[in-house]
Formats: sequence, structure tokens, C-alpha cells
Amino acid sequence: MQVDTTRFGPIEISDENCIQFPHGLPGLEEYTRFCLLSVEETEPFVWLQSLDAPAVALAAINPHMLFPDYAPKVPQSVLDEMGVADDLDVRMLTISVVPPDYERMTTNLAAPVLINTKNNQGRQVILENHDYDLRLPIFGAVQAWVTGGGAHHAGAHS
Repeated sequence: MQVDTTRFGPIEISDENCIQFPHGLPGLEEYTRFCLLSVEETEPFVWLQSLDAPAVALAAINPHMLFPDYAPKVPQSVLDEMGVADDLDVRMLTISVVPPDYERMTTNLAAPVLINTKNNQGRQVILENHDYDLRLPIFGAVQAWVTGGGAHHAGAHS
């Protein structure tokens, strides 16, 4: 399907890249349909592009690329509701903010986005009783990933 976006212009999206967020995302509950876009110029970030609102595109990152020890405790009830049968079927992202002063970029480790890769159901989970930052600065970690050759292996990590 063709989707008009504010940030990327018209794009062609395949159905396997469409993700349903039955509850929307916190603060964006009215938008339930998104697609996941990879844009080479913005690696290691990917984009959650709303299919309901052309102007809504959220930068996201695989937190394990930057923080291999990141291990949020997601309630089993959430995984059950999403239809997750195997943890390997879950793709995890964290919403990031990349301001004009990109050295101030942050990511939200306190509320990861989970995507069931088998049925394309998504949910952002607000963690309870955690030690993760809502706005963790990530410029240094992203810079280390890019200069360390991570960008050459983005397909395996995205």
C-alpha cells in the first residue's frame, strides 16, 4: 500500500511491515496502525510511522545494540495478550528523541515497545518497579556503535 508521510514523502509499505497497536501508544492512543521503516541515513534508528497520521513518525532503536544488558521485566500477561508464544518472536525497541542538537539525544528505557513478529501486534509497556531511565542520554553509545562498525551490520540488528 502507498502511504503519504510528512517526513519521508510517499512510501510503499508491504503488509508485513504493518503493526497493530490495539491500545495505541501512550499519548497517541488514537493511532493504532503503524509501520516500521528503516532509513539508511538515520541508522541505527528505525521509524514507527503512523498509518493514521502522516506527521507522526517516532524514532526508535533496538536498545540491545547500545545496552546489551538491558533486560526489562515484562509481565507475562502482556505477552499473553499480544499472543507471544516464544520470546524469540518479540522485537524490542525503545522510543528515542533526536533533537536538533543531536548530542542531546535520549531513549526511553522505562517503556519499551514490543512487537510480536508472528502476528504484528505491538504494545508499549510502561515498566513498574524498574531502574531504567525515561530519558537516557545515548549520544556516546550511538557514536560508539557507528564508529565501531555497527552500521555495517545494521541489517542483523535492526
